Amino acid sequence: MSSDLDLLGIEIDSAAVNNNVSDLTILVGKCDSMIKSADPHLRPIALFYKANIYSSLASLKSHEPEYAWSWQQSEKVLEILNLRRAIADSEFPSLDHIFQCKVYTNLGNSLNQFGRFIEAIKAWDSALNLMPKFAMALGNKGVGLIHYARALYDYGHGDVMVAHAVDELKGAISKDALWDSGLHPEAQEYFRENYLTAEKHLERIEYRFDYDLNQWPVGNSKAEVEYRTWCLDNNLFLSSLNDVTKLSVSAQDVLHLPSHTYNINEEARFPNYFNIMKQEYVTARFMLFESLDFYSEHISDKDVLLMNGFDGAQFSYRIEQLKVAFRLAYSIFDKVALFLNDYYNVGLKINAVSFRKIWGQRKNNKLELYSCFEGNQNWPLRGLYYLSKDLFDDDFDDVALPEAKELAGLRNRIEHRYLSLQDYDAPAKNADIHSYISLDEFQLKTLRIMSMAREALVYLSLAMHREEEIRNIENEKVSFPMQSSPIERFYE
Repeated sequence: MSSDLDLLGIEIDSAAVNNNVSDLTILVGKCDSMIKSADPHLRPIALFYKANIYSSLASLKSHEPEYAWSWQQSEKVLEILNLRRAIADSEFPSLDHIFQCKVYTNLGNSLNQFGRFIEAIKAWDSALNLMPKFAMALGNKGVGLIHYARALYDYGHGDVMVAHAVDELKGAISKDALWDSGLHPEAQEYFRENYLTAEKHLERIEYRFDYDLNQWPVGNSKAEVEYRTWCLDNNLFLSSLNDVTKLSVSAQDVLHLPSHTYNINEEARFPNYFNIMKQEYVTARFMLFESLDFYSEHISDKDVLLMNGFDGAQFSYRIEQLKVAFRLAYSIFDKVALFLNDYYNVGLKINAVSFRKIWGQRKNNKLELYSCFEGNQNWPLRGLYYLSKDLFDDDFDDVALPEAKELAGLRNRIEHRYLSLQDYDAPAKNADIHSYISLDEFQLKTLRIMSMAREALVYLSLAMHREEEIRNIENEKVSFPMQSSPIERFYE
């Protein structure tokens, strides 16, 4: 079967080199047959080959002028889906590290193209955690960080990010860099050009590489240090720097809206919207952190009589905290949609707005994007769109996140049905009205939703920054300053 797979790989390479769309399409079917019938150990490889076919089909369209900024590149979506399926396969961790790195790197590249640069960094880092000198992951991450830096409204943060990009690119072009199948001269030259450009920028601004990015205290108490360190480790601070470093410079929720404009007599409302979402996010984040200590007793649980169902289900304040954290983080997505509806004048009625429906309407089973989004050359905004596909796509067979349907189902069960969290494996039947999930698994799902909510807020802020650059600023508009005064908080 391994020789059959090798032959399939050769056929795919040949069809791609010859730009043979017909053969590539036929080979998708061969991959599907291989995925179903092959030795389970080879299944992730067949999924990788299938992803490569869709990547080749997308490349054949790349010469079309409007394709690069098309928001509906079905071939690239299917490439991402198959790469993620390969990674999620139980046999994937047992495969050769070089192969794993190739899958992670390709996933990062495609996510980055779609504006999902935060998720792309995680994919590249997964490759580099396996092989720190893997050239393609180092180089593509470095280039991705440069693009991320250009998208920021905070130039100081951008410079720090460029400095990290220089480190990655330097590793990619070094003599001891590891290339998966021999040196790729064109890729190396591309990385070198980006390295020299970034280095010149840092020289021009006299960037201080010796500046201590870890000089700030993480907290004033043991409990605060523990919480904020957990946030750093899980990349949950609302700061772009937390995507590139876990040093204390990142331990701040400094992200807000960039400078933007209003018509005369127009209400300056968008910072208020963002305040609400940001506060809900940090509250959900702390609830998730506190819920991790689910064995600690809480005063609200004292003398609460509950029947033991012998099904492993646990009930406590901490358990409910965890559920609320999931719900609160999930609710941010629809509020992001409300923001977009107002800012882009989409025109949907308030009660019709959702993160799934904000982008367009379905006609003849196909999504037609609203004119304000179709082809919009706004990288972070496109990232928001593809983030919505990870959670809210109408057709889950076309969604780019294998666990999307499960995440949506969990939210529905928490909100409208019964969901029990088990702390040990016990025989219990799932029913339409009541289902079970392990406590550990639900914690991971909640952390996943929390990360995606953070991602949405970052993309929203940077999409607004890009949109303000694109728009023609007219004289009768007045500027709203980026550096607004922080709200004074009162504590007893």
